[in-house]
Amino acid sequence: MRGLKGVFFVFSLLLLVFTITTSHAAPAITQNSKDADMRIIVLGPLGKLRNPDWILGFYGDNDNLNQDDKTVFEKELEVEVSRRINFIGRYNQGIYSVWGDYKVEGTEYNKRTAIIKGAAEIDGRSWGEVKALKDVGLYINSGLANIHLAKKDPVVVMKIVKGLSIKDTEEYRNANAAQQLKLFDQVKPLVEKEVVRFAVQKGILHVDFHSSNFLVGVMETDNLAAPMTVHLVDWGFPSVFRVKQDVTEAEVKSWFELQWNEIRSRQDKRTT
Repeated sequence: MRGLKGVFFVFSLLLLVFTITTSHAAPAITQNSKDADMRIIVLGPLGKLRNPDWILGFYGDNDNLNQDDKTVFEKELEVEVSRRINFIGRYNQGIYSVWGDYKVEGTEYNKRTAIIKGAAEIDGRSWGEVKALKDVGLYINSGLANIHLAKKDPVVVMKIVKGLSIKDTEEYRNANAAQQLKLFDQVKPLVEKEVVRFAVQKGILHVDFHSSNFLVGVMETDNLAAPMTVHLVDWGFPSVFRVKQDVTEAEVKSWFELQWNEIRSRQDKRTT
Protein backbone atom coordinates (compact mmCIF):
# COMPACT_ATOMS: atom_id res chain seq x y z
CA MET A 1 0.00 0.00 0.00
CA ARG A 2 2.86 2.35 0.81
CA GLY A 3 4.20 1.74 -2.69
CA LEU A 4 0.88 2.66 -4.26
CA LYS A 5 0.64 5.77 -2.09
CA GLY A 6 4.11 6.79 -3.24
CA VAL A 7 3.20 6.34 -6.90
CA PHE A 8 0.00 8.34 -6.37
CA PHE A 9 1.96 11.13 -4.64
CA VAL A 10 4.48 11.36 -7.49
CA PHE A 11 1.68 11.36 -10.09
CA SER A 12 -0.15 14.14 -8.21
CA LEU A 13 3.05 16.19 -8.00
CA LEU A 14 3.70 15.82 -11.73
CA LEU A 15 0.11 16.81 -12.50
CA LEU A 16 0.49 19.92 -10.32
CA VAL A 17 3.74 20.91 -12.08
CA PHE A 18 2.12 20.38 -15.50
CA THR A 19 -0.87 22.54 -14.51
CA ILE A 20 1.34 25.37 -13.26
CA THR A 21 3.56 25.20 -16.35
CA THR A 22 0.70 25.26 -18.85
CA SER A 23 -1.10 28.04 -17.00
CA HIS A 24 1.99 30.22 -17.46
CA ALA A 25 2.65 29.23 -21.06
CA ALA A 26 2.85 31.73 -23.91
CA PRO A 27 -0.47 33.47 -24.59
CA ALA A 28 -2.66 32.10 -27.36
CA ILE A 29 -2.32 33.72 -30.77
CA THR A 30 -5.55 35.65 -31.34
CA GLN A 31 -7.04 37.06 -34.53
CA ASN A 32 -6.21 40.56 -33.30
CA SER A 33 -2.54 39.68 -32.87
CA LYS A 34 -2.46 38.10 -36.34
CA ASP A 35 -3.99 41.25 -37.83
CA ALA A 36 -1.48 43.42 -35.98
CA ASP A 37 1.35 41.36 -37.46
CA MET A 38 -0.18 41.63 -40.92
CA ARG A 39 -0.45 45.41 -40.59
CA ILE A 40 3.30 45.58 -39.98
CA ILE A 41 3.93 43.34 -42.99
CA VAL A 42 1.99 45.59 -45.38
CA LEU A 43 2.76 48.99 -43.78
CA GLY A 44 6.01 48.58 -41.88
CA PRO A 45 6.65 49.25 -38.16
CA LEU A 46 4.08 51.23 -36.19
CA GLY A 47 4.76 54.95 -35.99
CA LYS A 48 7.04 55.01 -39.03
CA LEU A 49 6.19 57.09 -42.10
CA ARG A 50 4.48 54.23 -43.96
CA ASN A 51 2.42 53.32 -40.89
CA PRO A 52 1.11 56.66 -39.52
CA ASP A 53 -1.60 57.06 -36.90
CA TRP A 54 -4.13 58.44 -39.41
CA ILE A 55 -4.35 54.93 -40.85
CA LEU A 56 -6.77 53.15 -38.54
CA GLY A 57 -7.67 49.45 -38.49
CA PHE A 58 -8.49 46.99 -41.25
CA TYR A 59 -11.84 47.61 -42.92
CA GLY A 60 -13.24 44.46 -41.33
CA ASP A 61 -12.31 45.38 -37.76
CA ASN A 62 -15.21 44.95 -35.38
CA ASP A 63 -15.50 48.66 -34.60
CA ASN A 64 -16.06 49.37 -38.30
CA LEU A 65 -18.90 46.85 -38.63
CA ASN A 66 -22.54 47.16 -37.61
CA GLN A 67 -25.02 44.34 -37.13
CA ASP A 68 -26.25 44.52 -40.73
CA ASP A 69 -22.68 44.13 -41.99
CA LYS A 70 -22.52 40.79 -40.17
CA THR A 71 -25.61 39.34 -41.89
CA VAL A 72 -24.52 39.74 -45.52
CA PHE A 73 -23.87 36.01 -46.02
CA GLU A 74 -27.05 34.67 -44.44
CA LYS A 75 -29.26 34.41 -47.54
CA GLU A 76 -28.98 31.81 -50.28
CA LEU A 77 -28.30 33.21 -53.75
CA GLU A 78 -29.78 31.97 -57.00
CA VAL A 79 -26.62 32.78 -58.91
CA GLU A 80 -24.99 29.85 -60.71
CA VAL A 81 -21.24 29.54 -60.35
CA SER A 82 -19.33 28.70 -63.52
CA ARG A 83 -15.63 27.96 -64.06
CA ARG A 84 -12.85 29.30 -61.89
CA ILE A 85 -11.00 32.12 -63.63
CA ASN A 86 -8.42 32.95 -60.97
CA PHE A 87 -6.40 31.07 -58.40
CA ILE A 88 -7.49 30.33 -54.86
CA GLY A 89 -5.80 32.82 -52.54
CA ARG A 90 -4.87 32.73 -48.90
CA TYR A 91 -8.03 34.60 -47.89
CA ASN A 92 -10.49 33.40 -50.56
CA GLN A 93 -11.73 30.37 -52.46
CA GLY A 94 -10.97 31.76 -55.91
CA ILE A 95 -12.68 33.93 -58.52
CA TYR A 96 -15.40 32.42 -60.72
CA SER A 97 -17.45 33.50 -63.71
CA VAL A 98 -21.24 33.75 -63.65
CA TRP A 99 -23.19 31.07 -65.48
CA GLY A 100 -26.04 32.51 -67.55
CA ASP A 101 -27.93 35.65 -66.57
CA TYR A 102 -28.26 36.88 -63.00
CA LYS A 103 -30.75 39.59 -62.04
CA VAL A 104 -30.48 41.67 -58.85
CA GLU A 105 -32.98 44.42 -58.03
CA GLY A 106 -33.99 44.81 -61.65
CA THR A 107 -30.45 44.88 -63.07
CA GLU A 108 -29.28 41.94 -65.15
CA TYR A 109 -25.70 40.71 -65.01
CA ASN A 110 -23.77 37.99 -66.83
CA LYS A 111 -20.23 36.69 -67.25
CA ARG A 112 -19.18 39.90 -69.02
CA THR A 113 -20.35 42.21 -66.24
CA ALA A 114 -20.03 40.24 -62.98
CA ILE A 115 -17.70 37.83 -61.22
CA ILE A 116 -18.08 35.69 -58.10
CA LYS A 117 -15.50 35.54 -55.33
CA GLY A 118 -15.58 32.74 -52.80
CA ALA A 119 -14.86 33.84 -49.23
CA ALA A 120 -12.54 31.66 -47.17
CA GLU A 121 -14.66 32.09 -44.03
CA ILE A 122 -17.56 34.12 -42.72
CA ASP A 123 -15.70 36.53 -40.48
CA GLY A 124 -14.57 40.13 -40.16
CA ARG A 125 -12.32 39.83 -43.17
CA SER A 126 -15.11 38.78 -45.54
CA TRP A 127 -17.62 41.19 -43.95
CA GLY A 128 -15.07 43.96 -44.38
CA GLU A 129 -14.59 43.16 -48.06
CA VAL A 130 -18.34 43.34 -48.69
CA LYS A 131 -18.49 46.68 -46.88
CA ALA A 132 -15.55 47.99 -48.91
CA LEU A 133 -17.09 46.86 -52.21
CA LYS A 134 -20.29 48.65 -51.29
CA ASP A 135 -18.39 51.82 -50.45
CA VAL A 136 -16.47 51.86 -53.76
CA GLY A 137 -19.50 50.96 -55.89
CA LEU A 138 -18.51 47.46 -57.01
CA TYR A 139 -20.89 45.36 -54.88
CA ILE A 140 -23.76 43.40 -56.46
CA ASN A 141 -24.78 40.77 -53.91
CA SER A 142 -23.50 38.34 -51.29
CA GLY A 143 -24.71 35.17 -49.62
CA LEU A 144 -24.39 31.41 -49.99
CA ALA A 145 -23.93 29.57 -53.28
CA ASN A 146 -22.57 26.28 -54.58
CA ILE A 147 -18.87 26.57 -55.32
CA HIS A 148 -18.34 22.96 -54.36
CA LEU A 149 -21.19 20.53 -55.00
CA ALA A 150 -21.17 19.17 -51.46
CA LYS A 151 -22.08 22.40 -49.66
CA LYS A 152 -23.01 26.06 -49.86
CA ASP A 153 -20.14 28.50 -49.49
CA PRO A 154 -20.05 32.24 -48.76
CA VAL A 155 -19.62 34.26 -51.95
CA VAL A 156 -19.56 37.87 -53.08
CA VAL A 157 -20.91 38.85 -56.48
CA MET A 158 -19.17 41.98 -57.74
CA LYS A 159 -18.96 44.10 -60.86
CA ILE A 160 -16.22 43.37 -63.35
CA VAL A 161 -13.68 46.17 -63.58
CA LYS A 162 -12.62 46.91 -67.14
CA GLY A 163 -8.93 47.01 -67.98
CA LEU A 164 -5.75 44.96 -67.83
CA SER A 165 -2.87 44.61 -65.45
CA ILE A 166 -0.18 46.85 -66.90
CA LYS A 167 2.14 43.87 -67.34
CA ASP A 168 -0.52 42.08 -69.42
CA THR A 169 -0.88 44.89 -71.94
CA GLU A 170 0.58 44.45 -75.39
CA GLU A 171 2.38 47.76 -74.99
CA TYR A 172 4.24 46.56 -71.89
CA ARG A 173 5.12 43.15 -73.33
CA ASN A 174 6.49 44.71 -76.52
CA ALA A 175 8.43 47.46 -74.73
CA ASN A 176 12.09 47.39 -73.82
CA ALA A 177 13.19 47.83 -70.21
CA ALA A 178 13.42 51.62 -70.46
CA GLN A 179 9.97 51.87 -72.03
CA GLN A 180 8.50 49.58 -69.36
CA LEU A 181 9.84 51.90 -66.65
CA LYS A 182 8.33 54.84 -68.53
CA LEU A 183 4.94 53.13 -68.55
CA PHE A 184 5.12 52.70 -64.77
CA ASP A 185 6.11 56.35 -64.43
CA GLN A 186 3.07 57.31 -66.51
CA VAL A 187 0.66 55.16 -64.54
CA LYS A 188 1.93 56.20 -61.10
CA PRO A 189 0.04 59.55 -60.87
CA LEU A 190 -3.15 57.82 -62.04
CA VAL A 191 -2.87 55.22 -59.27
CA GLU A 192 -2.08 57.96 -56.78
CA LYS A 193 -5.14 59.95 -57.84
CA GLU A 194 -7.43 56.97 -57.20
CA VAL A 195 -5.83 56.07 -53.87
CA VAL A 196 -6.06 59.67 -52.62
CA ARG A 197 -9.62 60.12 -53.87
CA PHE A 198 -10.95 57.07 -52.05
CA ALA A 199 -9.03 57.89 -48.86
CA VAL A 200 -10.14 61.52 -48.61
CA GLN A 201 -13.69 61.20 -49.98
CA LYS A 202 -14.66 57.72 -48.75
CA GLY A 203 -12.38 57.12 -45.77
CA ILE A 204 -11.09 53.90 -47.34
CA LEU A 205 -7.39 53.37 -48.07
CA HIS A 206 -6.08 50.80 -50.55
CA VAL A 207 -2.51 50.00 -49.49
CA ASP A 208 -1.50 47.12 -51.77
CA PHE A 209 -1.41 48.64 -55.25
CA HIS A 210 1.06 46.25 -56.86
CA SER A 211 0.76 45.76 -60.62
CA SER A 212 -1.99 43.11 -60.37
CA ASN A 213 -4.16 45.27 -58.12
CA PHE A 214 -4.79 48.09 -60.55
CA LEU A 215 -6.14 47.79 -64.08
CA VAL A 216 -5.29 50.23 -66.84
CA GLY A 217 -6.91 51.41 -70.03
CA VAL A 218 -4.52 52.66 -72.70
CA MET A 219 -4.63 55.01 -75.68
CA GLU A 220 -2.19 55.03 -78.59
CA THR A 221 0.13 58.03 -78.89
CA ASP A 222 2.70 58.91 -81.55
CA ASN A 223 5.54 57.23 -79.71
CA LEU A 224 4.04 54.74 -77.24
CA ALA A 225 0.69 53.66 -75.89
CA ALA A 226 0.13 55.65 -72.70
CA PRO A 227 -2.00 54.56 -69.71
CA MET A 228 -5.06 56.82 -69.58
CA THR A 229 -7.30 55.32 -66.89
CA VAL A 230 -6.69 53.31 -63.73
CA HIS A 231 -9.10 51.32 -61.57
CA LEU A 232 -8.11 49.75 -58.26
CA VAL A 233 -9.12 46.14 -57.63
CA ASP A 234 -8.89 43.63 -54.76
CA TRP A 235 -10.73 45.36 -51.93
CA GLY A 236 -10.27 42.46 -49.53
CA PHE A 237 -8.03 41.75 -46.54
CA PRO A 238 -5.22 42.77 -46.05
CA SER A 239 -5.31 45.47 -48.74
CA VAL A 240 -7.85 47.88 -47.24
CA PHE A 241 -7.83 50.11 -44.15
CA ARG A 242 -9.96 52.84 -42.61
CA VAL A 243 -8.51 56.32 -42.22
CA LYS A 244 -9.27 59.25 -39.95
CA GLN A 245 -12.04 61.54 -41.16
CA ASP A 246 -9.79 64.59 -41.25
CA VAL A 247 -6.97 63.02 -43.27
CA THR A 248 -5.69 65.44 -45.92
CA GLU A 249 -4.68 64.98 -49.54
CA ALA A 250 -1.16 66.07 -48.65
CA GLU A 251 -0.86 63.38 -45.97
CA VAL A 252 -2.09 60.63 -48.29
CA LYS A 253 0.13 61.80 -51.16
CA SER A 254 3.24 61.80 -48.97
CA TRP A 255 2.37 58.33 -47.69
CA PHE A 256 1.61 57.08 -51.24
CA GLU A 257 5.08 58.01 -52.46
CA LEU A 258 6.69 55.87 -49.75
CA GLN A 259 4.30 52.94 -50.21
CA TRP A 260 4.65 53.02 -54.01
CA ASN A 261 8.44 52.88 -53.76
CA GLU A 262 8.27 50.02 -51.25
CA ILE A 263 5.90 47.95 -53.39
CA ARG A 264 7.89 48.61 -56.57
CA SER A 265 11.14 47.59 -54.87
CA ARG A 266 9.55 44.33 -53.69
CA GLN A 267 8.32 43.56 -57.19
CA ASP A 268 11.69 44.39 -58.72
CA LYS A 269 13.40 41.96 -56.32
CA ARG A 270 11.01 39.18 -57.33
CA THR A 271 11.80 39.65 -61.02
CA THR A 272 15.60 39.80 -60.63
